[in-house]
Amino acid sequence: MATLYVRDLSEEALTELKIRAARSRQSLQAYARTLLEQEAATPSLEDVIARIQDRATARLSTEDVLDEIDRGRRRE
Repeated sequence: MATLYVRDLSEEALTELKIRAARSRQSLQAYARTLLEQEAATPSLEDVIARIQDRATARLSTEDVLDEIDRGRRRE
């Protein structure tokens, strides 16, 4: 497990984080860890855009397209 130190955090930010941690019934350490883990698990905007572009430019065979049309017709 890694240790992270945060320097030069403003008093206002620290106070707000303490308040939010208390409202969440968490220690400041647990609250900050949760925020950092959520941030790390969230894909970056660049990653999301790249995924969208990959899907938009994906090549489908004629057979794939016809299969999708057939599936759609069967649902109706």
